[in-house]
Amino acid sequence: MPLQRREFLGLMGTGALSSVVLAACGQLGGSNKAKGPTIGMLQMVDAPPPNSVRRGFEAALAKAGYTPGTNVNFMQKDAAGELPNTTLVMKKFVADQVDMVFAIGTPPLQAAMKTVPETIPVVFAYCSNPWGAGAGTPPGGVGQHKPNVVGTIGTNPVGKELDLARSFNPALKTVGLIFNPGEPNSEYEAKVLRDAAAERGITVVEQSVANSGEVLQAAQVLAGKGIEAFVKIGDYATIQGFGSIAKVGLEKKIPVYSVDADDIELPGCLATIGWAYFDDGYAAGEIAVKVLKGESPKTMAFQPLTKTEMRVNLETAKVIGVTVPEEVLKQARQS
Repeated sequence: MPLQRREFLGLMGTGALSSVVLAACGQLGGSNKAKGPTIGMLQMVDAPPPNSVRRGFEAALAKAGYTPGTNVNFMQKDAAGELPNTTLVMKKFVADQVDMVFAIGTPPLQAAMKTVPETIPVVFAYCSNPWGAGAGTPPGGVGQHKPNVVGTIGTNPVGKELDLARSFNPALKTVGLIFNPGEPNSEYEAKVLRDAAAERGITVVEQSVANSGEVLQAAQVLAGKGIEAFVKIGDYATIQGFGSIAKVGLEKKIPVYSVDADDIELPGCLATIGWAYFDDGYAAGEIAVKVLKGESPKTMAFQPLTKTEMRVNLETAKVIGVTVPEEVLKQARQS
């Protein structure tokens, strides 16, 4: 199923075809190919959260005896943050006759659902909204999803993020949210956040962006509106541009909360609560092992993540003049 030349050139003309994706266009094969299944792995960006998911996936396969270059082949790609690239890479996976696709994130899963035939199993992780990607209907039980797709559901615990912010400031009334509404995962999680905030009597002040380059200005705009905290959802623009949010938070002494654990290392990020991404990938890897051993995705249910981890940055708390509650100190890993 090769790419049509006109379609390929059309993508070239958009400027969306990154060097990373160009590497994906090489044909699979050659003397270095192992005798075993080939898994095409696609993530939206090269960033700590999806990278941790991928490492967890690979660790689960390794534990089951699948060694790259020996009895399994990995085609690892990222879309450089460009949605058109997800479709291009998925089409190349199909053309190169991979035995399985691992979609890391909602946009890669969405591309897989549009491109990958039902003869190829698709396993997903790091995914907020598999329904919006076309994988099935909630809650994703047996018979509620496409027969070739299965994975983990990782809608970020934004309600717990708001509760964490409230633990620092019980009188919290407004939070600032920056996100790209053009991303299906972001729009979905933004709605979940709005609903959770409404239940808690919190107003969400929103600023939309189209890419990570707009995040700094958006953060400055929100700071000027007098928000009491920044919160983050699963959004690729703010994954890449989170440093700008943390910078503004530090300068303006506004607490910044995130659902990505690695963000805690940035000065300005006060606290995080979210999934352990390595564990997410590991769970997806265990699912993949079952499929590789002959079990059909059709007979499996989607697996929601349930275990969260909390972290707090004591230095940031000191700089912005915030007292860390005793309950947070007891529960959180400290940086």
